[in-house]
Amino acid sequence: MGIRKLASELKLSVSTVSRALNDSDEVSAETRARVRAAALLQGYAPNKAAESLRKGRLDIIGLMLPARKEEENYTLGIFMTLADGLQSVLSQHGMDLVMYASKSWGDEFARLRRIVDRRHVDGVILAGTRRHDERLDYVASRNFPFVAFGRSESGDEHAWIDLDFESAAKAAVARLVALGHRRIALGIPDNDAMQAHIYLRAWQAAMAQHGLDAREDYVRRDELSEGGGYRVTQTLLELDLPPTAIMFQSDSMAIGAYRKLYELGKTPGRDLAISGGVLAGDLPEYLSPRLTGFTLDAYALGQRLAQALLAQFPDFAGVYRDAARMQSLWPLILRERDSDPAPAPSPSRDDR
Repeated sequence: MGIRKLASELKLSVSTVSRALNDSDEVSAETRARVRAAALLQGYAPNKAAESLRKGRLDIIGLMLPARKEEENYTLGIFMTLADGLQSVLSQHGMDLVMYASKSWGDEFARLRRIVDRRHVDGVILAGTRRHDERLDYVASRNFPFVAFGRSESGDEHAWIDLDFESAAKAAVARLVALGHRRIALGIPDNDAMQAHIYLRAWQAAMAQHGLDAREDYVRRDELSEGGGYRVTQTLLELDLPPTAIMFQSDSMAIGAYRKLYELGKTPGRDLAISGGVLAGDLPEYLSPRLTGFTLDAYALGQRLAQALLAQFPDFAGVYRDAARMQSLWPLILRERDSDPAPAPSPSRDDR
């Protein structure tokens, strides 16, 4: 059934039916309800293409998941919950979310260019930011609406929300120091990941605050994956003076450390303290020992990202004015568990 036939059956003008279906205040609430009920009964659906032409908008937002190889695990559990939060806001405005996944940085950038050039979506949320990030420079140069999930030195002035890695690193170091650790190492992602730069600087500052040596050989970069954490642990334990604790930036890397320790006949939390960084889901609760790390409200974070993006659209600027050009840190909450106890006594070695 077309809109003309629907209007004829309701004895209303086509323009009135159109405004009613678009929830216009120019039509009474009673008429809007009657039109919607009739449309539902008759199985009428408006022509989306025509509606998009009229509004100049597709009502679709894109979420670009971080590019990753099959062996990399970029805390995908967080992104699924985050996507639910995004959609909860978008659905209030009749908008939908589409997610894009890529296996390499180059593939993601090529896809982003196609999406923007062909206007497949109205705006994008970009994750997995790098210190130097050509994606941000590109969308900024095209004046295309976007929000970055993560900070960067690229993209000029733009809206972003990032996890508060500074506070997390400071809290993790303070906890380990209070437990008696002095040799604290760091496992972080490679590939110029901005979060790694931030976590490294915060770790260095926290170590200096406690009068500890932030040794260069205690910093290891690798894939943000179980395999990455496995290799980081191996190289750190091969040092002449190995650390008594390792701080990882994600639970996926920490899980790899558990595997390496098992192969060496060692036990996490007894022979080596493990701090798990960002915990993506419930899996760390089922490790033995349970993994200490940081949790976040990913659903609420998704809602905030959606608001920051919608604030860039004229139709919603007034509704979400507080989120316009947002640049803020999202809290990480320490969940204390059993993987990072006091170091085992080693009287034959210098603890510092």
